[in-house]
Order: sequence, then C-alpha cells, then structure tokens
Amino acid sequence: MSFCPSSRSPRRATLALLAASTCLLVTMEGPEARADANPDAPDNRVRFGEEVRPILSDKCYFCHGPDEENRAADLRLDLSETAREAIDSGELLRRIQSDDEYEQMPPPEAKHALTEAEREVLEAWIAEGGEYEAHWAFEPLPEEIEPPVDPDDGWSRGPIDRFVRRKAVEVGFEPTEEAAPARWLRRVSFDLTGLPPTLDELDAFLADAAKPDQRERAYTDAVRRLIDSPAYGENLAIPWLDAARYADSYGYQSDKLNTQWPYRDWVIRAFNENLPYDQFLTWQLAGDLLASPTTDQRLATAFNRLHRLNNEGGAVFEEWRLENVADRVHTFGTAVLGLTLECCRCHDHKYDPIPAKDYYALSAFFNSIDENGVYDNSEKVPAPSLLLPTDEQAAELESLSRAVEAAEAAYQRSCDDAEQRFQAWKPSDATLHEVPDLERALSFDVPYDKTLKEEVYYPASGDRALAAPLATIEVQDSPLPRLAPERSADGRASSAEATAPRLAVGLDGERGVVMPGVEPPDRWKPFSIVLSLRDTKRTPTRSVIAQCSHGQLAFNGWDLTITDGYLESRMYRVWPGNAIGVRTKEPIPADAWHQVTATYDGSSKAAGLRLYLNGEELETRVLRDAIKKRAMVEVMHGGAVTIGQRFRDVGFDGGLVDDVRVYKRALTPAEATHLATGEPVEPTAAQYASAFDADARAALARLTEAREALIRAEELIQEVPIMEEAAEPREAHVLARGAYDAETGPDTLVERAVFSDFGPRFPADEPLDRLGLARWATDPEHPLTARVFVNRMWANFFGAGLVRTPENFGLQGELPTHPELLDWLARDFVEHGWDIKRLCEQIVLSATYRQDSKPSPELAEADPENRLLARGPAYRLDAEEIRDLALAVSGRMNRAIGGPPVSPYQPGDDLWKESNSMSPSYQQSVGVDLYRRSLYSVWKRTAPLPNMMAFDTQSREVCTVARPRTNTPLQALVLLNDPQFVEAARSLAEHSMRRGGDAGDQIAWAFRSLTGRAPDDRERAALIALLDAETAHYADDPDAAAGLLSIGESDAPAELDTNRLAAMTVVCQAVMNLDATVWKR
Repeated sequence: MSFCPSSRSPRRATLALLAASTCLLVTMEGPEARADANPDAPDNRVRFGEEVRPILSDKCYFCHGPDEENRAADLRLDLSETAREAIDSGELLRRIQSDDEYEQMPPPEAKHALTEAEREVLEAWIAEGGEYEAHWAFEPLPEEIEPPVDPDDGWSRGPIDRFVRRKAVEVGFEPTEEAAPARWLRRVSFDLTGLPPTLDELDAFLADAAKPDQRERAYTDAVRRLIDSPAYGENLAIPWLDAARYADSYGYQSDKLNTQWPYRDWVIRAFNENLPYDQFLTWQLAGDLLASPTTDQRLATAFNRLHRLNNEGGAVFEEWRLENVADRVHTFGTAVLGLTLECCRCHDHKYDPIPAKDYYALSAFFNSIDENGVYDNSEKVPAPSLLLPTDEQAAELESLSRAVEAAEAAYQRSCDDAEQRFQAWKPSDATLHEVPDLERALSFDVPYDKTLKEEVYYPASGDRALAAPLATIEVQDSPLPRLAPERSADGRASSAEATAPRLAVGLDGERGVVMPGVEPPDRWKPFSIVLSLRDTKRTPTRSVIAQCSHGQLAFNGWDLTITDGYLESRMYRVWPGNAIGVRTKEPIPADAWHQVTATYDGSSKAAGLRLYLNGEELETRVLRDAIKKRAMVEVMHGGAVTIGQRFRDVGFDGGLVDDVRVYKRALTPAEATHLATGEPVEPTAAQYASAFDADARAALARLTEAREALIRAEELIQEVPIMEEAAEPREAHVLARGAYDAETGPDTLVERAVFSDFGPRFPADEPLDRLGLARWATDPEHPLTARVFVNRMWANFFGAGLVRTPENFGLQGELPTHPELLDWLARDFVEHGWDIKRLCEQIVLSATYRQDSKPSPELAEADPENRLLARGPAYRLDAEEIRDLALAVSGRMNRAIGGPPVSPYQPGDDLWKESNSMSPSYQQSVGVDLYRRSLYSVWKRTAPLPNMMAFDTQSREVCTVARPRTNTPLQALVLLNDPQFVEAARSLAEHSMRRGGDAGDQIAWAFRSLTGRAPDDRERAALIALLDAETAHYADDPDAAAGLLSIGESDAPAELDTNRLAAMTVVCQAVMNLDATVWKR
C-alpha cells in the first residue's frame, strides 16, 4: 500500500487498482484523487484538475503557457479555446506519442520527457474529449459547502472531522484513537501560546479531564484560557512576522538597525484583541487611507515598509525605490494571495494567467508614497514616517506646542506694535543703506594666501585628489553690485581696491567652495543666503548651487538647487517625505548674471521659504510641506555651508558664482531689493521690525527658542516608517526585464488594476487606491484570500497545510489534500466575521486535532506524511518554542510584552562585526532582558542569532510563509553548549533540587517540566545512572563543576552542593536534548 506525497507529477487511478474490499485508492505518483471535485463522474474518467493540468503545467506551459514572449509555435495549452485545434486535429496526440526527436513533445533538449504514466493520462484525456476546467484556486469560494454525513460516524465532533474521516475511510483507514490528555495539553499549549503548560496547569487539567461529566468542559476551558493569554498573540505573531519579513535591521551591506519594533507590537495586540482578519489586512494595506485613521491604523501600514533598504555608495534612488515597490507586490502576492508574482516582473507568468502588464498595474497601488528608495548612515528614519510618543512625551509635546503658539501670537503682537514705533522712528527722508545681521561674506576678488585656500577653496568632497583650487574668472558683464571691499572672504579688512578686477569662481560640479564659520541652519533657525550666479550649462538634472547638509546618499539639511533653470529651496530631514520645499514657477534666464536670495523664517512651513531674483520675489509652487524632527542630522560627510558641490551629488557644473553672503535672519523684500540694486530703498515696517526693533527682535528670539524646544523634544520620540499616499499618484510602466531604467512611453503606461483573468472585479464603489485594493482582497467571494489564510493557520497546528505549498496556490502548487474541507473552512471563516480566535478554537477542539500522533504500521507505510490526517500532528518545535521552553521551565523567563528588541547571548566575540565590518557592534543585553521571549530577540538580517538559525528560523530578507524543518547534529550541539540553554538547564536543576526528595523524584520533576509527562522506568534509571556518574566526575574535578555553573550571567546559588548541582545540570541538559522535549506530539 502507498499514499505517495508527490504532487508535481500526475497519477492514473484505474478501476483495476481499486480493491473493493478495502476501498483503498492506490496511487502511482502525486496526490490522492480529488473524488469530491466531481462526485458524479465515473471513477475511471480522467480528472483534468488533478491529473492532466499538473502534467501540462510541468511539461508544457513553459513554452506553451501564459508567457506570450516565450510562447512557441503560437500554441497556448493553458486555455481550452487556444488548445482546442491541437486537440481536435490529433496534432497534440501525435506529438506526445512520437519517437522522432524533431517531432516529439516535449522536445528532448527540454529535459522534461513525459513518463509512460503521464502519456497514458494525456491519451485517455484526449480520448475523452480533452475537456478543460478552471484551476481550483481561481474559482470563486463556494457560497455553501455541505459537510458529509455518515450515520456510522461516532467519532466526529464537527464538520472538520466529517470531511477528514470521509477521506480516510475512502482509502481504507479509520482515524487514530484520541491522544492522552497530557499529550494534547502540551500540544495545544505550544500551538496556541508557544509555551509549555506549567505543571500546575497540567495537573489541574488532568484532574478535570478525569471526571466524565467535566471532560469536554476541561478541554474547552483549557483552549479558551490559552487563547485569552497574552502569549497567544505573541505566538501567532511569529509566522505573520515571517510573512511580513519583519526584522530589526535594513539588510544589505551595512545592515544598520531600524526602528520597526512598534509594528511587531501592533501585530501582537491585533491578534490578542482578535481584530478580524479582513480588518487586519485592510489596516496593513491601507490603514492610512481610512477615514480619520487612528495611530494603530497608520502604524499597521508599516507592513509595506518592512522590506530591505540599501545605503551603499552609488545607489541609484529610483532603482532602489522600484525594488521597494516590487518587494511590496511580491509580499502582497505571497502573504495575502498565495501567488508567485516575482517572475512577472520580467515577463508574463510561465504557468499562471498573470501577464506582466497585470503585475505592473498591481504595482501601481504601491508606487505612490513619498520615498526616495534608500536610507542614510544616520538615525534618520526613512520617510514617510509616524511619530509614536509615549504618554509623557505626548503631554510634553502638547505643552511645547502651546508655548510655540503663544510665542507666535506674542511675536505677531510685537510686530504690530513695531509698526507704530516705525512711524515714530522713520525720518521723512529715510532710506535703507545697510542690511544688519550678516554672518559671513565671501568675495573672490581679493588674493588669498595658503591659509585661506585651505579654509575656503578646499574641495568640499574631502577628496585630496581634487585639492587643486577652483579657478577664478574675471567678470566683465555683471550688472550686480559688488561686495564691499571690507567684506573679504576671511573676515579681515581687505587692502584690495574696489577698482580691482572683479572675479567669480568657476565651478566644475566636483569641487566646491566651503564657507567656514557659518552656523548650520535647521528648522527653527531663520536665515538668508544671497549670491550672484550665472548658469552657463543649463541641464535637466538637479544641480546643487548651495547647501548646508549632511549625508553620503540620502541627504538632510537645506539646499538651493537648479533644475533646467527652475530654482528650488528645500529644508528636509528625508526628501521627499519629511520635508518642506518650493520651486519657482518659471525658469530663470539662462547664461546671464543674477542675484539669487533664498530666505527661511524658521516656521517649518513651505510658505517660510522664499526666493528672490535680482530683488524681485519669485512665484513658487509648494513641493512638500510637512516636516518633523530636526533637519540637520550629523552623518559622516558635510555640515558646512558649501557652494556648488555636495558629496556624491551633482554639483553646479558650469556655474559661475560671485559674491556670497549669509545672514542670520529672513531678509525682507526691501532688503533683497537693496542688495540686488545697491541703491538705497525706502525702509518698511516689516524691515524695521526684523532688523531694528528691539522688542520685535526679542519676541522672535523667544519664538525661535520655543520652536527649538519643541523640535528637540520631537527628536527623542520613536519613529516608524509607514505608508502615506502622495498627493499625486506616480505613473507606473511595464518595465522591460524589470529594469528601472527601461525605456518607457505611452505604450508602457499602465493604470492601477487587479488581475484581468481571475478574481472578482475591482469594486466599482471603492477608490482606485490601496484601500480599494484591500476591499478587493477581502471580498467574501475572493477565491484566494480566505483559502490562503485558513490553510496557513491549519499548518500552524498540523505542521503542513491542506495545500502543502502555502506560497503557491497557482498551477505549479500542490493540490489540496482535502479540497472541500479547505473551502468549508474558508467560507465558514468569512461568514463568521473573519474571526481568527474562533478558527483556532474550531481546529484544536476537533477530533482530528485530538488524535494520537502515533500511527499504526499500516498507516505509517501508506501515509508517511499524514496527508490523510488520520493521526495527530508530530513534528519538531520551532526555534522560538525550543528556546522559550527552556526559559519557561528555568523560571527565568521575563514575560514583559513588547518593547525594543533585546540582545541575548551570542557566541564569539562579535558576530556582527565578523560578518560585516560596517555593522555596529553587538551589545549583549543585561539582567532580565537576557530572558525575554525569543520573539523579542534582535533580528539582524545579515547576522541572525545562530541558535535560532540552527532550528530553521529565517533571515526575513523576503516574505516567507513556510519554514523548512531540518534535523542536524548542530541542533544537539546548540542545546548542549549554547549559554542560554546551559544556564536554563542549571536553573531547572536548582528548582528540582530545592524541591527535595530523592534523586529519582528530582529527575522526574525536571523531566515532566520539559516533556509534559513522567519518565518511564527505563528513562528514570538511565538518568539516575547519569546523575551518579556526573556527581562522581565533578567530585574528582571541582573546577569543571565551577566552570559549568559559571556559564550565564546569573549566579549559581551558594546553598546548593556545587558538584551535585553541576551533575543535575548535565542531567537536565540530557533531558532537554530528548526527542520528547523538542518534538510536539
């Protein structure tokens, strides 16, 4: 007898292979027949979905499938209408039967020859008419699925069991007897909370379960106690965080730590509060687009920002922005829909009906946030982002915001009063001759010595290969006034005459002119910069005219740039999502001398950025108008006011710059005019209040101080990247081979849309954005969303889903072992409000789940992978469960919920540095933080914790919905040698010894704590012998005992015998390594 697990190849069921006495379905290859898909069909009729499509998908679709670009002979076999001619004409049959290497299909060079069994299936199918049917996973979820009824069924506890029993009985098996209550409680405790039951919980449950009238109540109460535990949400969060690719670092080369942990905490809360799954998805996909979204709804959208980020030198912003978009699409496809969308980025899907055009239309939903695609080597959080103040911080922000409002009102009153004082101050013939508050001036007209050369002309890039000074060029045609001779570049009185030749510096885009001694601007600081310039090489690329910023890739600070003649003034922490900026509506005239004045008033508003050309204020349009935290964040490069250049950016190539002046306040229009013309102008009340009135200037100083206090308070607040729709949607294009720089045009442009060949239509009453996409995905009739989720939940309890390829519900995925059960679970889940806790309770209280995991020899041989579900689940615990089990029984587990990641024990001196010299050093936690649940351990993508990786956790660089399960010697070495497990074994030994009793009793207590059962006589005797041997060993070598007990940060108790404690520690280590401990049965 056999029940073969393979699903990628077909099998041919025939009447000759049906043994009527046992009703045992014998299979050649592939999954069991889906008899319930068409119960009225004759038993010997080929079923297309179960038998034919897997062959066509494996052997034919690569060349004759959905991918139009790769399609051969213009023959498409995945659709009935396009394959009909080849079937009806006999050409398909002739080709698969041919022995001619030039005729046979698949061709020999494809290395995918049909087996004889596969050829027989295709021949029979063609003989029966070659009928097609839709792929099961793309069919709408049935409105109603009636569970089977069997009057002889005395085993089933509900619909789940009736579906399972029918399948088992069809192939000659009955379900396995019920597991012992202690075994079931341990199983369900791990499955619902990730933790073992305490011995008190176990004893209480066994006492209740032993009473016939309370037995079923005991099971139900145990499940509800576990589901109501905070540990339930922590446990369910782990597989979701795998799917969401949550990590505490950005990945790639530098792999700097990020600030994403509040998202992890939200996931825990969402599961504990039983947020319905449709809302759970909607918040994550589009919480920011809900009406008046809450903080949690906005935080949930961090799901779409958990992808890796790059900060490598030379990274192209647009390339990596599109990588981020692609990752969101792939994660949505895998985590939500169970589809493999990755290949559609380069071409039409080879197997599923998803053309590349649909892929890019779907990507358009995730394409329109204010991100730049990279991050910088600083504490800046990639924008857009969300501030998450504590209650105390929120109260402080509220207080400081009120202080700013009061200071703004006071300043406005002072300016109003200054207008009255201005009339009294102003002489009848007054004109403006000077502009106060000059901070620094730079003229290129005077000679410079070596000191000045190194101070000013040294290239801003810091590259000594470019240390040659920039050339100065004589200016002959500038109509602009010259900087007064007393304002020389070094601040000293100049001996140069005003009649000396006028010089400008010629910029080359690589080197710049640094202005030392200027206080860097920031959000709260008013300032102005005035410079004379000439743009001789107009370019469509944004070029830096002047800047004071930090960064080596994603800059921050302030800059003045020119793009095709349009001027931009920007103040930003992260452009474009955390910034203010304006751009002129018209380009400035090319190749002519102009005086440009850029001012900022410290208001953190785009309206506070003004631009003047030759003394006239320019009309601007707002580029961005939302900024939080400081703009100036120190990175390894920059920080000084620099003209014409920025490290790793495009400088003002071909630009000529003459006099430069920096002022410590926002100049008024009258002052800008005076500086541009050199002529006296009539002063204004605004200019008087800004430059001369003591009360107004004092009020502005107080306002600046209040703004600074608010911004510095913001700086201390936790910040998380989230989704925030841009004001204008970005265009999306089909990109040839997925290349960011592929040629695009009207013919490659796509609009936002969902799949054209399957799934419900996009809801007509929903907006064409991520919120509409979320509504589409959670449509009760959607063929994939509910099926995919209940399948993964089933896998959480049974070790494998009803579909054993949870990442692929497409044509290359496995068929469901129990298709009607899957549909019933999905429909029931939707009809009951997408209730996750109810779904969990249904499964763990079912007779199917309560079965013993030990199969009969016949069942083990016929169904080694438990595809029939005729026995209970049995598989190794996950990495987190193994470590948390050790912590729980040790009595040291810190049960605090949420918070920043912690850094438990790690082997070696500094694995982070060893794996990547650019990484920060690993800083091991101290005290109780060493004993947090594994969920809270720091998750560094390029250097995950070795003890977790040994048990198959994932690096979470990409979405993962199923972990592998391996069995290696390294796992035993981890349990025997890792400080976390050695210390836990010692703590367990301490507890067992303090209980008193003889050695056998102490061992039995420790054994039961770890395994949930008492040791049998053989196990007890072996462990007592081990204890005696180790006690003798440590009596002969007390230093070894002391060395063992010194492992870990906690101290061994002085009152216990050292040698005996060391020996008992070894015994606990041995038990910790048992199959009975690390397996769930």
